[in-house]
Amino acid sequence: MNKSTQVKESRYAEKITVGEKIAYGGGDLASNLILVLTSTFVTFFYTDALGLNAGIIGTIMLFSRVFDGVSDMLMGFVMDQVKSKRGKARCWLYWLAIPIALATVLVFLVPNIGDTGKYIFVIITYNLVTTFLYTMINIPYGALTSLMTRDQNQRTVINIFRMFMAQVGYLIINAFTLPLINAVGGSTEQKSWIIVSVMYGILAAALFFICYAKTEERVTISSEQEEKISFGESFKLIMKNNYWLLIVGVWVFTALSMGIGMSVGTYYAKYVLGNENLAGFLTSIALIPTLVCMPFVAPLSQKYGKRNVVKGVGSAALTGTLFAMVADTIEYGQWKTGKRVEGMLYSSTTFGAKIGAGVGMAVSMGILGAAGYVGTAAVQTESAMSAITGLYLYAPIPFMIALPILYYFYKLDKIYPQVMEDLEKRENVGK
Repeated sequence: MNKSTQVKESRYAEKITVGEKIAYGGGDLASNLILVLTSTFVTFFYTDALGLNAGIIGTIMLFSRVFDGVSDMLMGFVMDQVKSKRGKARCWLYWLAIPIALATVLVFLVPNIGDTGKYIFVIITYNLVTTFLYTMINIPYGALTSLMTRDQNQRTVINIFRMFMAQVGYLIINAFTLPLINAVGGSTEQKSWIIVSVMYGILAAALFFICYAKTEERVTISSEQEEKISFGESFKLIMKNNYWLLIVGVWVFTALSMGIGMSVGTYYAKYVLGNENLAGFLTSIALIPTLVCMPFVAPLSQKYGKRNVVKGVGSAALTGTLFAMVADTIEYGQWKTGKRVEGMLYSSTTFGAKIGAGVGMAVSMGILGAAGYVGTAAVQTESAMSAITGLYLYAPIPFMIALPILYYFYKLDKIYPQVMEDLEKRENVGK
């Protein structure tokens, strides 16, 4: 990097306080309280507490995730159009913290109205949380990174705080949810799930409000952009962003792997290991190495670039840098096309993630149903046991192998200083 580039890059160097980074990370902890309960555990609740068919539940999950991905893109477009005194992204945290908490509890308030009525209630309440409210709060939350700073290194640090807190929360939630449910009545008792959903909903709402109150949007370029960009034009713009397309690919394969593993993890613990409370332990085994390595990701990324660190360190770097890389593609997209669409770019990235997760979960539930799994049965068939084992241990492997291949083509770290230098020149001309 030459001297002039270093000088130009320093214009965007900002100091974000640790308190603000923690508050931002708390937003993803809140998201995980909602997400883990309504994704990792909700299928187990539907099949083993309510006795619903795994195959039908898997089909509901698949179509819900497809609609969820579409709603992501629509929400990104809405976010790019809405202006509020509370900020472009932060306002959604303020508006939706309480509604999403209430809707999370509603997911577990399935009335005893016959199987058909239950399936209809599941479709409505599950989509209310995941397709609508979670999308409406999480898309702006994720895009907030690109609005807090344009400093590439600070974005990496902010996202490491975010993902460290998210992963710690994910670990704790997975480790304690089922033991907590069993402590208040048992995993086959609906009231136990309702009690825990109330607890998680209250905590999530509080964390969303803290995130709103303690973070600041410093990047106002898109808010000052006078030209209104249509949905069709926004879509054309993001399709010209080749590095964004690569990140979408990473999201899809990562989500496929996680969607399969997460959806059957509790079944594996209960039926193969003989103790459903071990589901959290299994998650801990995978997450603890990631958490140990994550603090080293920021300095390594600054020195070697995000792509190279992901290739060398693995899942810790992938977890710590992926959202920061999305934010970098926003700057790249503005540099390449002359127009900035944070919401559309971020939301379309999560579209890939949700489609991947939805397909993974639906395939897993479909295979379990076809293999003869019955949630209310005391003993599962041999074919169902084989399906659980194969899905949990072997099915995610091919998708993880594909990730290094995609990262090989990611070169944005090398040109990012020049991208920011060019953007500064254009913005100064316009003043």
